[in-house]
Amino acid sequence: MKYSFLPLVLLVLIASPLLALSAATTITVTTQPVYHPGQTVFIEGTAPANTQVGVTIYNPQGKAVFSNVTTSNANGVYSLKAFTFPSQATTTLPYGTYTVQVGTSTGFTNSTTFQFLPLTATVRVLVVNPQGVPVSGATVTADSVSATTNSSGVAVLSLPTGNYTLKVVPPSPYAPTSESISVVAPNMYSFTVTVQIQELSLTVVKAVSPNVNLQDLTSGTGITMTGGTTLTIWSTVTFAGAPISTATVIAMYNGTNYTATYMNGYYVVNISVPNVQYETDLILTASYSGMTSTPVVLPLTVNLNEQKVIESLNATVTSLSQQVTSLSSTVSSLSSTVSSLSSTVSSLSTTLGKLNSTLGSLQQSVSTLSSEYTTLNSKVNALSGLSGTVDIALAVSIIAIIISIVVLILLFRKVS
Repeated sequence: MKYSFLPLVLLVLIASPLLALSAATTITVTTQPVYHPGQTVFIEGTAPANTQVGVTIYNPQGKAVFSNVTTSNANGVYSLKAFTFPSQATTTLPYGTYTVQVGTSTGFTNSTTFQFLPLTATVRVLVVNPQGVPVSGATVTADSVSATTNSSGVAVLSLPTGNYTLKVVPPSPYAPTSESISVVAPNMYSFTVTVQIQELSLTVVKAVSPNVNLQDLTSGTGITMTGGTTLTIWSTVTFAGAPISTATVIAMYNGTNYTATYMNGYYVVNISVPNVQYETDLILTASYSGMTSTPVVLPLTVNLNEQKVIESLNATVTSLSQQVTSLSSTVSSLSSTVSSLSSTVSSLSTTLGKLNSTLGSLQQSVSTLSSEYTTLNSKVNALSGLSGTVDIALAVSIIAIIISIVVLILLFRKVS
């Protein structure tokens, strides 16, 4: 970070020759270590008597936000009122560490720093067990501010005005807990949090999927993952503070229970997450010797995996294409069968025509024979007067036999 010493250089042009007498005197600079919104920055220090001192203040980004010159008194003391911080941080005056540079025309320089922080309330949290005994080593957190309880069970937080969820994670065998608080700066607050003894405890060590890698998950920790993948959860279970390997760990997800497998000191469960957009809770519990641990609830957000959707659509299109090809082959086969049947029907129609023609010809032959028979019968009748009755009957019988033979011969020829 580079700082500008322009105000200090200007002092060279206006310095008194008497300053050379104090060449062995150093320059100091002090200010209060922390400022809050609305407070005024004062700079003071020592320098050679009656010496002009240049003061420049830089914000956390290294930009000069104040520059001026003051003169030390006969005792070598100088003081300067710089500026007043606004009620809220700004782009020019953000929260953070500020640097103060001072110097004289004779080349003496020095610097110091101070913090510009939000005005905070002092929050004292006492953590005790159900018997009122202080619990040391508990982690107390509000947003990003955290502290650990001391041997008296007390943790102190500095919080800006606002509403907070005070989370307490005590050591085993106590169960984590939380409560809501509201504070107004710069007041002081005291809260007492009682943690319950929990003999059986489930701890989620990590959660992993292709796009997730989370460690030490507590109840309420959200997981955002991609659908169509597998989420793997590693957990440990303790009883009376000691790890156990014979507990039953169940992960309930989307109405289905998944039982974890104990491997290498961890209870591991794999959950296949479908490729759909939705939100749900993943709830893990442990059971052992008739006891059940406090559930660990992990809100789960699943985002649609577009690549998986495309792959699924491509597979569907390929399958449909194969089915269309198969149907086309079937249609082609049916068309061939229909063509063959049409040919057979045409052949049968031709045969039927020939049979009809043959039948017509036979009908004509029968008609001709009938006519001949009539003629012969007339002739027989004419001869009946010349011969006896027996002769006539014999003649008629012979004629009938002849006609029958002729008809059979004609039919045999037609059929052939």
